[in-house]
Amino acid sequence: MSTLTATRPIIAAKLAKATEKRYRHGVLGLRATPTWDGGTFQHDGVPVTVAACPSTLAVWEALESRTDGQWLVILTPVDEKDLGDGVLAHLVDGRLLSPDPWDALRSTFAATTIEPALYRVSNDRALAIGLLATIPTTAITPAPGGVLTRGHAMAAVACGALAMTDDPVTEIDTLAILEWSRRAGVADDLARLRADGGAELVDATDSWLAERAGRLGPAVTALLAAGRITDLVPFGLVAGVLADNAPGAELARGMFLGRYGLTGLGVDDLGAWYRDTAGLVVGSLTARERLNVLEAAAAHVRELGIESLAERSELLPQGLTARLDALAKAVEETLSADPDTVPAAGTVNSVEAAWQEVTRHFLARTDPSCRAAEATVRLLRWLAVDAPAAGPGETTSLAELTDRYVQADGWVDAALAAARRGADHRALADTASRVIDRVAARRRGHDRRFAAALADTPQPTGLVVEQVLPTVVLPLAKAQPTLLLVVDALSVAAATELASAAAESGWSEAAVLKSSRRTGALAVLPTLTQRSRCSLLTGDLREGGDGAERAGFLDALRAAGLEADAGRSDPIFHKKALDTVPAGADLATEVANAIADTEGRPLVAAVLNYVDDTLHHTDPGGTVWAVDTITHLRPLLQAAQRAGRAVIVTSDHGHIIERRDSVKRERSNLYGQRAHGDLDCVEDGEIVVRGPRVLTDSGAVVLAVDETVRYGSVNAGYHGGASPAEAVVPVLALYTGEIPEPLSSLDPVEPQWWHTPVDVDAPPPVPMSSHAPEQAAPTLFDAEESAPETGGVAEQVLATKVFADQIRLAGRIVVREQQIRTLLAALLAAPARELTTARAAAILGLAPSRVGGALLQIKRVLDVEGYEVLLLGGGVVGVDEAALREQFGIGP
Repeated sequence: MSTLTATRPIIAAKLAKATEKRYRHGVLGLRATPTWDGGTFQHDGVPVTVAACPSTLAVWEALESRTDGQWLVILTPVDEKDLGDGVLAHLVDGRLLSPDPWDALRSTFAATTIEPALYRVSNDRALAIGLLATIPTTAITPAPGGVLTRGHAMAAVACGALAMTDDPVTEIDTLAILEWSRRAGVADDLARLRADGGAELVDATDSWLAERAGRLGPAVTALLAAGRITDLVPFGLVAGVLADNAPGAELARGMFLGRYGLTGLGVDDLGAWYRDTAGLVVGSLTARERLNVLEAAAAHVRELGIESLAERSELLPQGLTARLDALAKAVEETLSADPDTVPAAGTVNSVEAAWQEVTRHFLARTDPSCRAAEATVRLLRWLAVDAPAAGPGETTSLAELTDRYVQADGWVDAALAAARRGADHRALADTASRVIDRVAARRRGHDRRFAAALADTPQPTGLVVEQVLPTVVLPLAKAQPTLLLVVDALSVAAATELASAAAESGWSEAAVLKSSRRTGALAVLPTLTQRSRCSLLTGDLREGGDGAERAGFLDALRAAGLEADAGRSDPIFHKKALDTVPAGADLATEVANAIADTEGRPLVAAVLNYVDDTLHHTDPGGTVWAVDTITHLRPLLQAAQRAGRAVIVTSDHGHIIERRDSVKRERSNLYGQRAHGDLDCVEDGEIVVRGPRVLTDSGAVVLAVDETVRYGSVNAGYHGGASPAEAVVPVLALYTGEIPEPLSSLDPVEPQWWHTPVDVDAPPPVPMSSHAPEQAAPTLFDAEESAPETGGVAEQVLATKVFADQIRLAGRIVVREQQIRTLLAALLAAPARELTTARAAAILGLAPSRVGGALLQIKRVLDVEGYEVLLLGGGVVGVDEAALREQFGIGP
């Protein structure tokens, strides 16, 4: 009779049976291979010594050396006849016992019986031994009801030997197998399972995993057999492009199935494989894991030579590349030879259709080329609606042109910066370059008209920087403690990103000066720090450095009755004070104390030099202006938020960016890089400005207008000139909670072309002053009933019983069904099924300050049984169309 290797569980099971027969210690003889390296152990508190005895002599030696009151287990292949009666007399039951691995399994799992499905295999003893050899004690739990089932044993293997879960009671399903297939070391674990557990255990485990994989069973079986289970997820993505009858799919499918031993799979199997895999990739993986899987799948596509089929994929990189190819082609077709020709409606519509296809691809949200593509589409929309040249009805006043820059051209500059950050898609990069050139030429014309109006308007009627303190900041500080943040050189374009980032940090934006639109102010000329910032902080036309700014600011506070209480430090902080941050803190102690002291210092000012510094050292064009980008900004905003302060963010001047196409002009009597006093030397791209707001000895100055003009060495960026990017500064009013009294509700700030397609046949919008009389903003309770008819999926959702039940369960809400219908329709029609919260506010007919509560109420209605349908976060509202259809029973 062949002998088996005795493992500790087998020995423990035999000792347990001996104990049941009232043996407390003694000699247990097992017919087994004489090998043991498990050392000594205890059984029910009694020491156990195991002796490997290949001969009768070795058995006698073990018997003679045994210790009384303990267990001695003898492992020997010697026949009982050869051992003799003398030896047998020492043994429990007077004989050698044959190891029974199934007894050991019963004992190990505290079972009284074993399910036949577990042991009805061709070599059941080998399977049992394999189970005992590979399942660690940490993966063992008592068999439910005393019955060791196949599922319970295999789950222990999955947990202990294959590390599929951390808990042996966790159910192994399709998702668990997909996730396990990607784990580092899975191939080593499978090899170890075969080495330690044997072929019978491997076969049993593979069969069980295939069953647990559900509809992925055939694929799991084939890949386990081929040793390619690590390809389960990337192959699943490839399967998606082969699961239909597109031209060439049948041939490619046969090649794929044959190459990897998957010939038993049909089209339905491939489709199911793809759907399960796509669900994992979209819903469960981290960004890095997702990228690794998609790149692996793309490599398989290239290996198989089926790139043309993969171009239709909404997940694979080849699908995004094809969509960007189509977008680049569509954009190219809109660009006529004449730069002043407005793109035709048909070509613009084709661009929008191509862009929507791009946004439907899963990688579109994170791919850098898509950010450049989005900016390019936005620029093209602007070209389609902007008047190419001055004509009847063209804005000419300085106030109108300033407002145009804040409401439209500043956003164009922001889109230009994003587009210029570049794309790694060559065709898109080439066509984007043409759009950028076309837009830059158009913007140059706007800049020149602005500069001409600046020269013709010595006393502007709109907001100027020296009026920001007395007309905006001080009245607000009298109503609510306020923090004034002067971000030196912050442009209107950069402020668009900064305001969005502030919204993500919990801030709401309001309008100033009884307007309902975002406001800009005109810098002092030339647009240099010592003139414009000093005038801003003193509330008067004045030139000087930090000392003059401090003195003038304190004078303005005293005149307004807002000076700091006696004994407190001055409530204005420049670079040195801001940089004095103790170790472990995020804000200088003096600054933090001042912001927290709302009673003693109702107005605190901080001057941040980060943006201006980047013009000399880094590339401001490649900078994303987030809250964390500007040194000290986030902790300042957080401190203001904790103290309940309102915040005014503004600047002394803006900036332009060096594009490596500027030309130095030799001039005398320079004022920085973009202004000079040589009044007799004025060339194209320059303009002479005179008047009381020109702070030079002569009251006149020559300012550069075109971005390509400079008077000094090359920097990353410049200021001092007369372009609106330099001369117009943003004025952002931020608050939390209720809107402060001097501020007013803000209309959506993005131009219509920023997020949605444009109608090229519609007349251009009539410019409006940012200081138009305030109109009462609609509230959550008086939204318009006459919303446009939306129909489609939105209408079907509201007609379902599920929706009616959700409305009932939501309790008292003030959002009306018509508002939900309108928002749903807009979301389903939007690219990527997303809108900004500001756009959602406009669609719902609500003030931006009220839209947050409304969206939460709508989310309560649309999210059925905890499944997320309405997606909120990051200043964006989105809808998961697939979840919406599934939860409300709406067919495709």
